[in-house]
Amino acid sequence: MSHIEALNKAFPGAVSSEQYLARVAKLVSPLGFAREHSFAAVSVCRDELTQSFPDLVARRWDQPFSLGGLGALPSLGRTGWRAALSHVPSDHDRGHLIVFGLPHIGIDPEGNIGQSLRRHQDQATPTCGAMAALLSSLRNGFEPQTPGLDDNEADRLRRIVDSQSDQLPDNLLELTRLAATAVNTEMWAELDALQAHKEMDIAVFCGIQIHLPDEVDFISPVSSAFMGSDGIATALSV
Repeated sequence: MSHIEALNKAFPGAVSSEQYLARVAKLVSPLGFAREHSFAAVSVCRDELTQSFPDLVARRWDQPFSLGGLGALPSLGRTGWRAALSHVPSDHDRGHLIVFGLPHIGIDPEGNIGQSLRRHQDQATPTCGAMAALLSSLRNGFEPQTPGLDDNEADRLRRIVDSQSDQLPDNLLELTRLAATAVNTEMWAELDALQAHKEMDIAVFCGIQIHLPDEVDFISPVSSAFMGSDGIATALSV
């Protein structure tokens, strides 16, 4: 199976990152998210493969604030969220914050999902080491933590993903989908706790970033919502 066939089978609604952001921009523009009055924040894994997405966001809404850690789960804590919110420009005393959360997965030239052939390497490796490690631990058991070392982000990723389902999936594709839902839940939990809607309109977009061998990334939308001054989240369709 080719990587294109694998993409179409696993992610039938996926579009290129450029197309995805164009759709997002069309959705939020009538809601007041003009470039000069908006602030973007992006949560992607630290992997070098993910970094094209913040660059594309910057072309539309200027340089974004970095939220993400392993598995694209926001890792900045309450202090970091407060810092991000304090950077939002005001427009007639009300700001506009647009947030993206994207766990990632790859497809190698043979169509294997979860693997990526990286630059100057001759063998495909797991696209997201954090998700691959989580899946391995679910299958084989979690190893005891080495004294004196910590793995706080991986532990937090496991807890928050686990909170989304009574039984975690046994394959990387479904685990990544669940991680995207967990990222969305965590983002809204922080934004709600800080009552951000009292000072700004918020749009949150979560999905899966998909890396292909031809270096054109795709996005599979998972959830999208807008919240205004009434504090009610309204679903959007990308």
